[in-house]
Amino acid sequence: MGDELYVRRYRAADRDRVRELHEAAMRDVGAYAEDRPDEDLEAIRETYLEAGGAFLVGEIDARIVAIGAFRPPGDDHYLEHFVDLPASAVVLTRMRVEPEHQRRGYGQRIYEALEARARDRGYAAIVLDTMARQTAARGLYEANGFEEVRRERVETFEEPFDLLVYRKSLSESA
Repeated sequence: MGDELYVRRYRAADRDRVRELHEAAMRDVGAYAEDRPDEDLEAIRETYLEAGGAFLVGEIDARIVAIGAFRPPGDDHYLEHFVDLPASAVVLTRMRVEPEHQRRGYGQRIYEALEARARDRGYAAIVLDTMARQTAARGLYEANGFEEVRRERVETFEEPFDLLVYRKSLSESA
């Protein structure tokens, strides 16, 4: 069994494995919402690929062990957090690594491939959110130049949590 991660674009046949990996990774950090549907994972092609975004998977020995995506913000809550958010920003999301494959640099590889695609498509900034308790994710984002721009307490779920919003400029001067 090799440890070399092969990163590629999402295919329709990946759907079930992507959902399984997402659930395992979120359960591992205590952040899986049992009663909250992940509508974007039910419509990856429409939500990401056809909307100007990207959805990547990372495989080892033909098994998906990492995922990540970005998409334009659209009509979601990110715009209210960023008065100066350029129209050419994307939202980074669904960064997940199978728990038994973490701490091997696979999340970094997925992130680098996503950032390269965002830059190639002319996007000017990347925004994302994560829970404060997701310390490994925060470490990855901060190591890659993301700055925390907002922190808020979310009380709408059974277990309240702190949500952190990050931003990174993709301009050459950044």
